[in-house]
Amino acid sequence: MKDDSDIFRGPLGEMAQAEADAVGLDPADLYVAAISWWSTAITPAVSMWPWPEAPMAVWASVARSNGPEEEPLDRVLSRLLDAVGPLAVRRNVTDGKQFGAAAHAIRRADNVGTGTPVYLLTGSPFTSGHSGSVISTSLERQIRMAWDGRHTLPTRGVGRYRGTKRPVPPHVGALWDVTIPDWQGFLSTDAATHSRVLHFARRAAPVVLPVDSTSSTWRDALEVAYVWTFNTRPVLTYTKRAALQWDAVRAAQSEWGDALPELHAGFFVRVGDHVSRIAGTLAATECTAIHSAHIQTAWALARRAILDTSHLAAMDRSAVDQLVRELDNRLGSVPAPEGVPSVLPNESRQEHRRSTGRDPHGEGPQADSSAVRKLKQWYQDRCQICDTVLVLPPPRHRSSEAAHIRAREDGGPDVVENLLCLCPNCHTRFDAGALVLTDDLMIFDVVTGNPERKITRHRWHFIDPQYVRHHRHRWTPNAPAPRASAPSMLAPDGQDPDVSLTPLPDPH
Repeated sequence: MKDDSDIFRGPLGEMAQAEADAVGLDPADLYVAAISWWSTAITPAVSMWPWPEAPMAVWASVARSNGPEEEPLDRVLSRLLDAVGPLAVRRNVTDGKQFGAAAHAIRRADNVGTGTPVYLLTGSPFTSGHSGSVISTSLERQIRMAWDGRHTLPTRGVGRYRGTKRPVPPHVGALWDVTIPDWQGFLSTDAATHSRVLHFARRAAPVVLPVDSTSSTWRDALEVAYVWTFNTRPVLTYTKRAALQWDAVRAAQSEWGDALPELHAGFFVRVGDHVSRIAGTLAATECTAIHSAHIQTAWALARRAILDTSHLAAMDRSAVDQLVRELDNRLGSVPAPEGVPSVLPNESRQEHRRSTGRDPHGEGPQADSSAVRKLKQWYQDRCQICDTVLVLPPPRHRSSEAAHIRAREDGGPDVVENLLCLCPNCHTRFDAGALVLTDDLMIFDVVTGNPERKITRHRWHFIDPQYVRHHRHRWTPNAPAPRASAPSMLAPDGQDPDVSLTPLPDPH
């Protein structure tokens, strides 16, 4: 049987190995939690072929002993990852009503531009019942649908959607940190619920030490990856060997139902889905397609969860070990050729959004005003060029204008990729060609001939370079060249070299 030495990969694996001692955790525990966190953070932007509508989030439960109190995993991750992969964290959501309230709070924050439509369920989903720890029926239904990406909730407030149901963006993750007695509650839930979660036994040390890391290599790599995912919104595909290996995992999981008792087999009916989500998360941190190495690493992590689950549920270990060993051998016997890596970047999604009129952030049909509204919500009416907020008397309070980079009369579309949030002065100067942008989004004053600074850019605001070039070449045929250090906003390999995004100042 293989050990856990092959589970660490990419910047998340580097982070787990570099930071585990400082936070008093087993590296594998920290790695598991980091994958759950990161997959949730990027799920609005990344999808996988052949089911691009399915969420990417990897759900995990980590069972700990009743020993000394250990720091919750989500708090450790908040210190390590929130700066590069921000999440809203919700603790101890234990019924459908609380789940709905959390979803509505996140949606409101996204609508006013103060948050992202992503949150992580933490703490414990269990409540005490007559027969032990249980998950409420209402919560069970909601988390199943959230994992599948099909959940709906009643819409609150006024307007034409009052009293109806609208899809809630399926951007929900779960990192449950529970005691072993509470974990036994999974044994009493339907397989449709507990099979959506990877279950681990926590091996953490009880002592928590201050974080004192001198290396930022993993942090820099994750910052690049986060910007890349939200700028390109990739649809990840598999290399040939990776696809064959994933098929082997799915074929094996279908056989396990006959080899294990029904209660125990239910934990593993979605192993193939878990492997694909983990592999996709790891590939996204490396800004590439899903390779054989990603599948092998994902399976190594799933294998660890299978063995931990068999221990927690007191299964027949000999049967489980044999099944795992057989799948290890199958994956190793898959033919070696990788084939050509495939990543479908923003071009395909971009054309799809324009042709269907869908908002790229999941907010429904996008009319002209929808793109403008989303833009102004992101920036809270603050000018991207001069950082001015134009304050007016009530009831309007603030004012800003959406400027087309490629003008409408020149065929510029009404999409956020072709819009800037500007004050009236900067809008007039930009439309008249007094201000242009270089490829790396430096503001260039044509009147004085001087470069100024980079525009302010929200982390989700992808500005299409082709529109920037069209505007610049229209007004200045001898346009300023981009800086040598950043020859293009979007490099040929799909990575965005402009990873140091200017933070948005508080509009208040």
